[in-house]
Amino acid sequence: MKKKLLFIFLALAVGATLAFFTLFYLEPANDSKETLALKVLQTGVYASYENALDAKEKLENAIVYEDNGLYRVLVGASTTDAGLEKVETIMKKKGINYYKKDLIIEKSDQDLFFKYNMMLEKTNEEEVILLLNTRILEKMVEV
Repeated sequence: MKKKLLFIFLALAVGATLAFFTLFYLEPANDSKETLALKVLQTGVYASYENALDAKEKLENAIVYEDNGLYRVLVGASTTDAGLEKVETIMKKKGINYYKKDLIIEKSDQDLFFKYNMMLEKTNEEEVILLLNTRILEKMVEV
């Protein structure tokens, strides 16, 4: 009987040690996606992907973003109002009609969005603003 109790006690001690090691020393893989709040300029929402593609083709640097079965055509995106205002100014000059919308997306590489936006806020050059806006939009649709 003493041997069984000793064996049970030893098994519990080994199990507790392994559990402690697993919980406190191993970091979980960071593959989980987190939500990211973006402010976007949307030119249309379509139930059909083909219709969204047709609308996208008429616009320079637009993307189609799938959101809960709907296809949004976006021409601008930023993590802040200040960044989006710079893109808005250019879209107004081009005569592009849009709707401002807040959009929550799931992305694991959020730091890149914030870096692009930081550069967007610091520049006033139209070409650079458009390039950064394009990069943000492209990152949105990357899988």
